[in-house]
Amino acid sequence: MSTSSLPPRRIRRILVVLALVFAAAVAYGSPGPAGPLPGRAGQPHLAAGGALAVYFTTPELRYPDVPRNRVAPSFERALLADIAAARERIELASFEYNLASVAEALIRARARGVRVRLALDRESLHHPAMARWAGLLEETGASVSWERSDGFLHSKFVILDRQVVWTGSWNVTVNDTYRNNNNLLRITTPQVVANYVAEFERMAAGRFGSRKGGATPYPLAHLGGATIATFFSPHEPVREHILDHLARAWRSVDVLAFSFTDDAIAEALINRHRLGVPVRVVFEARNANGSGSEYARLRAAGLDVRRDGNCHTMHHKAMILDGRVIITGSYNFTRRAEEVNDENLLIIEDPVLARAFAEEFTRVYRQARVPARCA
Repeated sequence: MSTSSLPPRRIRRILVVLALVFAAAVAYGSPGPAGPLPGRAGQPHLAAGGALAVYFTTPELRYPDVPRNRVAPSFERALLADIAAARERIELASFEYNLASVAEALIRARARGVRVRLALDRESLHHPAMARWAGLLEETGASVSWERSDGFLHSKFVILDRQVVWTGSWNVTVNDTYRNNNNLLRITTPQVVANYVAEFERMAAGRFGSRKGGATPYPLAHLGGATIATFFSPHEPVREHILDHLARAWRSVDVLAFSFTDDAIAEALINRHRLGVPVRVVFEARNANGSGSEYARLRAAGLDVRRDGNCHTMHHKAMILDGRVIITGSYNFTRRAEEVNDENLLIIEDPVLARAFAEEFTRVYRQARVPARCA
C-alpha cells in the first residue's frame, strides 16, 4: 500500500512515531546492546546483562531528615545481603565510616568465620562515631590498614568473596546513605573485581599514596558491548584519560562535581563549549566558591553551570559523555585526586548505563534550577 492511499490521520501518526525515534537516536546515540530501561528511583538500573548495576542515593529527598522516619534504601539492603552471603573474605576501603548496619553485618560475618579486612583513613578517627565503628570491628579480629600519609585514603569500595565489587562515590556513612547524592555500582565482571583486589592488597601491605606501585591487572575489560576501564591514582595517571574522552565528546557533556579545581579539565570543558558541544555542570553548592574552584571560570566562559539544590551534599563525581560514556568513582576533579590521594575511577562505555546516569543528572539538574526549601 502506498502512503498516498493512507488516511491523513494515520500519516500524521507515522510521522510522529518517526520523529520520536529520531529524537531518541539524537539523545542516546546509535543503538547499543539490548538491556533493561533504568529502574524507578531508588531501584537498581541494570546494564551489561546484569553484570553492572547502579544505584543512586536519596532519590526522594525529604526535609528535614528525621532519623526515625528513615527506611533502608534498596542499595543498602542489597549490600547487606551480599555481606550476609559472603563465606570466605570481605575487603572494604572507605574514607569515612559510621554506618551501623554495615558494621553489624561485618561483625556477623566475622562470627561465622569470614576473614574481614579494612583499609581506612586515619584522619577520620577524630569523629567519635567513626572511631567507635572501627573499634568495634577491630575487637572482632578484623584487620585494619591505616592511611598515615598526608593524603587521604579517599577510595570507596567493598569486595565480597572476590566475586563482587561495590564502588562509586558512596562512603560507608549515614549521610551518604540517607542525605547525600551518590552513585554506587555493583560489578560482577571478574577482571574488574581482580583490579580492586590488587588495589586492596597494596593497601593491606601498608602501601598508600605515592608508595603504591604495580600495574592494574586488567586495565580494560570487555563485557558484551560494554567496556570498563579501571584506574587508581596517584600511582596511575587518571587525568589524561578523562581529557582524552572529553576531547572526543561531540554531542553532549554533563558533569556532577562535588569538588572541581582542575584547570586542565576545566579548559577541556570550555573547548567543547566553544566547538558547539552543549556542556552542563552542577557543582556542590558549598564548594562552588571554594579555593581554586572552577565554578566562576566556567560561568564566565558561558557554560551552563549551576549550584546544586540538595540541602545536604551533592557528592557525585561523574561525567556523562555523548549518552554513551560514564566517568565515575571516588576521584574528584582536583589536583589532589590526581597526585596525592588514594582514588579509584571507572570509565564505562555502555549506553544503557549512561541512560541511567543521564536520568540522575536530569534529577539533580532540575533540583539545582528549583532548589529544595531547606529546614
